[in-house]
Amino acid sequence: MNISHTDAELWRSFCAGNEQSFVDLYERYYNTFFVWGCKWLGGEHDFVKDQLHDFFIYIWERRDKLALDVNVKAYLLTSFRRQLVYQWKKYKKIESTSEFADFAETDDSELLQAELITEQFSKLEKALTLLSPAQREVVELRFLQNKSLQEIAHLKNTTIRTTYNLLHRGMTKLRSEINEKKFLWLW
Repeated sequence: MNISHTDAELWRSFCAGNEQSFVDLYERYYNTFFVWGCKWLGGEHDFVKDQLHDFFIYIWERRDKLALDVNVKAYLLTSFRRQLVYQWKKYKKIESTSEFADFAETDDSELLQAELITEQFSKLEKALTLLSPAQREVVELRFLQNKSLQEIAHLKNTTIRTTYNLLHRGMTKLRSEINEKKFLWLW
């Protein structure tokens, strides 16, 4: 990603059809929008991921019709939010929009909160790379795939005690790297 470009420059280049600008916009906003979408849909990771990919394809296909002078982040987030709500209603066959009352407005505090969560998630991803492969595998199986210790032990063909020790050492290392005792809410 080319950090030297401002959002406005990147946006104009994207609207003109520059593929690298599209990739840069995607990389710049994907994590923030993903975290934001998961927050609002209560952790529907796969749905949000699918909608986010569809959203970026949608704006790429319509790039020549988009306004040039916009607050890029706010414009993209508002557009993504609309698509997410529309698709979620279709997916859940929701008739009423009352359950989206809080979803309707995005302000700067929500953007800042999404950025903070994204930053914390990045710290977690970096800390995960510091674990041994066995520790990382056990942590990911436990918290990303919601496997029990017994299921993990069975998958790894090891004892529950060994699995517990790997998990404990991995979590201790993650806590020390992230400097937060309660970071599991990111999962």
